[in-house]
Amino acid sequence: MTLDWGNVLCFQNESEYYETLGFLVKDEEYIRVYTESNDRAGAWSGQGRMSLRKVDNDSLPEPLKKAFETSADGRISETRYVKNLKENHNFTKEVDPTGGDFTKWLYKESFDKVLETVPAQYENDFYRGYHWNCEVIKRIRNTSQDDINLDNESKRERKDSETEGRKVQYYTTKYERSIQNRQEAIRLHGTKCMICGFDFEKKYGELGKGYIEVHHIKPLSELDEAVVVNPETDLICVCSNCHRMLHRFRNYMVSVDELKQIIKDNEL
Repeated sequence: MTLDWGNVLCFQNESEYYETLGFLVKDEEYIRVYTESNDRAGAWSGQGRMSLRKVDNDSLPEPLKKAFETSADGRISETRYVKNLKENHNFTKEVDPTGGDFTKWLYKESFDKVLETVPAQYENDFYRGYHWNCEVIKRIRNTSQDDINLDNESKRERKDSETEGRKVQYYTTKYERSIQNRQEAIRLHGTKCMICGFDFEKKYGELGKGYIEVHHIKPLSELDEAVVVNPETDLICVCSNCHRMLHRFRNYMVSVDELKQIIKDNEL
């Protein structure tokens, strides 16, 4: 398999290659793949190109991110790779936007047709690219350490890394939570994590029996006043790890569906 396409696009390994292929198959057109036949204008013939569409460069899979960093106008020339997509991955649907047989936009024949070209051992990589969430990736890459929610112990370590055990008073705003709502949520949803399926009792036996954390789908910090919370629709039961990941950023909460998809895409 070719990993270095000779211009600006290259892949470290087959996993990156098929992850990028999955990204290009997405229903959202973040990258436009097209050909230009400029021979009548006396320039080049059969140029293969890729251009950014309504997406920031820093939210792309790493090979595409690096390739587009070399571009000043959001376009890159990758004739061999575009030809490869057409001949080996069923990017055979052509659209002539001007009717002049000059530019041809290339699209997948169908998702299934492209998937047929992916070896079984790289299907997980392909699906990871297909489910790539540009907004979440952009936040992760652009988030400084100060914007990441750290646990209390980590916060103290950053402020005072030399001594431990000193008593410190903290003043902050806390939002009242209903014990009754928590109990009702657990009664309705159970004590197994609704995102990853983790079961504290199964893992820790009697110690973990009945333990689970309750997550507000809409953060209390976003509310201007007290509201009635429906434990069935407004609360979910999650493990400690998933709860931390949902609140990974200070100014943005990862959604339940986003986290479920991230877990799915990173499963071996």
